[in-house]
Amino acid sequence: MKASITIYSCSKMFANKEMTVQSFIEYAAKTGFQGVDLGYYWKNKEEEMAQTKSWLKDYGVALSGYIVGNNFGAVVGTEKVGEELQKVKTAIDDAAQLEAKVLRIFAGGREGLSWDEGKDLICDCFSECTEYAAGKGVVLALEDHGGLAATSSQMLYYIEKIDSPFFKANVDIGNFWNYGELPVDGVSATAPYAAMVHVKDLKQQPDGSLKSVPVGDGDIDFSRCFRIIRDAGYDGFVSLEYEAGVEPYEGISRSLAHIVKSLPV
Repeated sequence: MKASITIYSCSKMFANKEMTVQSFIEYAAKTGFQGVDLGYYWKNKEEEMAQTKSWLKDYGVALSGYIVGNNFGAVVGTEKVGEELQKVKTAIDDAAQLEAKVLRIFAGGREGLSWDEGKDLICDCFSECTEYAAGKGVVLALEDHGGLAATSSQMLYYIEKIDSPFFKANVDIGNFWNYGELPVDGVSATAPYAAMVHVKDLKQQPDGSLKSVPVGDGDIDFSRCFRIIRDAGYDGFVSLEYEAGVEPYEGISRSLAHIVKSLPV
C-alpha cells in the first residue's frame, strides 16, 4: 500500500491559491506523496489532459485514480438522468485517456427519495456505466458518501447486484463514521471489494459530533483499518482526503507522516 493525495478536498483547501493540475502534481511530489487522484483543477482540460502524463512522469508521481462528482440520486426518475450518465461516461473516457485504472463515483440522493424508491433506479445507472467502463478497462469505485450509499450495507447492495469486476468500492474510512457506522465495521465489510481507499480522520466532540482533524489527531485506528484492508488483498494506494481546519500545508504533512507510520509492513 502506498500514500496518495486525493484532489477533491484539496480543491477546497487551496481556494485562496491559484492551483493547477501541474502545480498540484508538483506539490504532491515535493511533499512526499507517491500518487495523486485527479479530476479537478482543469483550466483548459483538452490541453492539460494531453500534458498530464508527461507531468506525472517528470515529477515521479503515479496516477492513483480519477474521480467524478456525480449524483444519480438527484436525477433518477427525471429527464436529466441522461446528463448525469454522460458526465460519468465522460469521466470514464478521461480516466482511460490518462491510463487510470479506477474511477471514483457516487450514488447521490435527494430530499424525499427513500432507499426503497431509489436504490434500483440508481443501480440501473451503475449498470449502464459499468458496461461502458468495462469496454474502456476502467474499474468504477463506489464511495460511501452519504445519500443512498452511506453505509457498507448500502454499498454492498449495489456491488452484489452489479456483480462485475469493473464495479467495486472506494473505501472512505472516515465517511462511514459520518453516517453512523464505526470505521472498523465499515472497512471490514467493504475491504474485500476495495479498488480505492480514502483516508480522513475524525475526533468525537463532547456533544457527540465529529470534527475533521489531521490524520493521527483523531479517534480512528488507522493501523487496524489498514491491516484489514491489506489482509483482504488490497495493495493499491491510500489517498489522503484532507478536510481539517488546521492550515493545509502543515496538516497535510502531519497526516502523511501518520499514514506512512500506520501502513502495515
